[in-house]
Amino acid sequence: MSMKNHTWLFSIIFLFLCIGTLNAEDLIHILQKGETLFGISKKYHVPASAIMNANKILDPDKLKIGQKIVIPNVYTVQKGDTLYGIARKFEVEIDLLLGLNNLTKNSGIRAGDLLFLPGLKDSLVASKSSENSSPIINNNPVIIPPKPLVDPRLYESKQVDTKIIWPVSVTDISYLSGKLYGVSITSGKGEVVKAISSGSVLSTGPYRGFGQVVFLQGKTGFIYVYGGLDQISVSSGDTLNFGDKLGTLGFDSISGKPQLYFMVYNKETPVDPAKAPRGY
Repeated sequence: MSMKNHTWLFSIIFLFLCIGTLNAEDLIHILQKGETLFGISKKYHVPASAIMNANKILDPDKLKIGQKIVIPNVYTVQKGDTLYGIARKFEVEIDLLLGLNNLTKNSGIRAGDLLFLPGLKDSLVASKSSENSSPIINNNPVIIPPKPLVDPRLYESKQVDTKIIWPVSVTDISYLSGKLYGVSITSGKGEVVKAISSGSVLSTGPYRGFGQVVFLQGKTGFIYVYGGLDQISVSSGDTLNFGDKLGTLGFDSISGKPQLYFMVYNKETPVDPAKAPRGY
């Protein structure tokens, strides 16, 4: 590949790195009608006291619809992370880390998972010395369910022809908007992800918020991006034919659904994936 083509690829990969940072440290939640601070606390498995501190909320009963609520101290698990390693890195007691994230010492984590880190400075009021590692609100322990966080990616519903060739079978499909343009395809867990165009694999690997990602350059020069894979079956430099297996689809760490993020670029310009070249 020429240096010019490398520049295109690096620009596209940089977009993924930038989007991935939306899932790190602090998230923003827009308060909807009927929501309460207690409900938001349960939704994000972040203690209400931490949310109140981060937003300087004195009276949780006076929140307003449309108000921006900062959800603090959310850490995105990186490749190679372990629970004990994360606890040591951020100086968090392991039992507290496990309790607040509804995990046990035998729980597994993988790249893209989201954890609340109570040890990040002063965001957590609950005492570490408490016998109960769960936060206490109104003298009652908060049971924190393992629910997915709000997806920071933007979606737009459009009529899309599901009969054309897609990398996976389509249950539902939406367009991504914002910094990244493409489609999000809901399919089945473990579904085989196939190349819709022959070409060469440029790069593979995990990208925060998008699982395992494969970048493939077709013979026409278009770059095809397949994100949301659980397992990858190809390596950089592989030459693939139309319909070859790229890997299998996994669950998205935020939505909790099996979602393929599919984008196509002509140089640095995004192309409607429904209109991108297909076949040999």
